[in-house]
Amino acid sequence: MLRISRQSWVSIGLLLLSVSLMAAGQLCMRRGMLAFGPIESPQAFFNLVWSGIVAPMSIGFVWLGMIVYSIAIMVWLQVLSRMDLSIAFPMMSLSYVLVYLGAALWPALDEAITVGRLAGTGLIMCGVALVAGSRRS
Repeated sequence: MLRISRQSWVSIGLLLLSVSLMAAGQLCMRRGMLAFGPIESPQAFFNLVWSGIVAPMSIGFVWLGMIVYSIAIMVWLQVLSRMDLSIAFPMMSLSYVLVYLGAALWPALDEAITVGRLAGTGLIMCGVALVAGSRRS
């Protein structure tokens, strides 16, 4: 029987927390930028940055997303101190799954659920399972 140590459970929990926070941060930033509107060109982005970046930053969801994402990075650094990068980094693919589900289920984002996207999400989950099930030789 496979036994998982307490330290491993903590590492897994931190990994899942980081992935969840990164996904939540992305969803919030997307929500905020929908309120801001599209940035149509590199020149428009350059103008936005040089005008003080206050326009998108004044949107609460953008700020919230950046704060949540920053916390996710701090948790991620703890994960990197505990786990092999070759295991931890592929697990970040779970954020794709969470972002897809969040974007499809959050009415404000209103993204489509399609067969192709569901299949791709399933393949990502299969890949994560393969990596998670691998062991050091």
